[in-house]
Amino acid sequence: MPLEKMMSKVGYVLFLALNLIILVRVSDSVVPEEEVEALQEIMELMGTTNWRLNGKSCQLEVISEVQKPHPEADARVECDINCNNGNSSNCHVVSITHKYYSLGGVLPPDLVKLPHLHTIDFAFNYLGGTIPSELGSIPLQSISLLGNRFSGEIPGELGNITTLTYLNLEANNFSGTVPSELGRLINLQALILSSNRLTGTLPASFAELRNLKDFRISDNNFSGSIPNFIQNWRQISKLEMIGTGLQGPIPSNISLLQDLTDLRICEVSGSTQGFPSLDSATNLQTVVLRSCNISGEIPAYIWQK
Repeated sequence: MPLEKMMSKVGYVLFLALNLIILVRVSDSVVPEEEVEALQEIMELMGTTNWRLNGKSCQLEVISEVQKPHPEADARVECDINCNNGNSSNCHVVSITHKYYSLGGVLPPDLVKLPHLHTIDFAFNYLGGTIPSELGSIPLQSISLLGNRFSGEIPGELGNITTLTYLNLEANNFSGTVPSELGRLINLQALILSSNRLTGTLPASFAELRNLKDFRISDNNFSGSIPNFIQNWRQISKLEMIGTGLQGPIPSNISLLQDLTDLRICEVSGSTQGFPSLDSATNLQTVVLRSCNISGEIPAYIWQK
């Protein structure tokens, strides 16, 4: 065989071998390497070095054990359904849960490096600082920062996440007014802002939150009256306003909220009023109306619910 042809065949074999090696290396990681690296950076900035994401299985692997974790501690990462189908080109991190692990870092802007993320749950840690405005560019569906040490104002950029259905910022140190931009979250079903240091009035834009089912703003320093626009929340089932700083009276149009199951309005100053009309809320299970300057008798239908 001529030397030239032999070299040509050898070159072709080497070309195939190199491509095979490249293919093997690509298929080694189901989750894109840039997302694996981004998640590692995010976790380190949040204050944990105990875990590492396995790009093949999309599972967190323990690097070093956590000393006596809380009985409800939960640390996991979820990837989209394409990962189970072996479709590595469309396999992405979509959910991060890391709660009850005493994380003492910050919420990093690097979360934008996970563009397919739809759920973050970092409840019950010691995360501090502010919420990065960059979070508003991720198409999230659920955010839980419950029970941390976040401070500063709630960024208006969160109003850009129109895919959001659940937002829980309870038990932090947020201050300032609630941004009117949150009224753009037309798909929001739960908004929980209790136990912060929020001030000012509730934004008029909240009248557009017509899909709300759960609204809680207790233990804050709001001003103004309980807004009449709550009549727009026809799907609301849980409404909690205890020690909010808001004044009464309780709007009479609360009678339009027929899906209420849990109503708690307490410590509301203002003029004396009669018992609010709740007879249309046929599924009402819990009613707490303490220190609301209500006079007169409790309607008989309340005892029949």
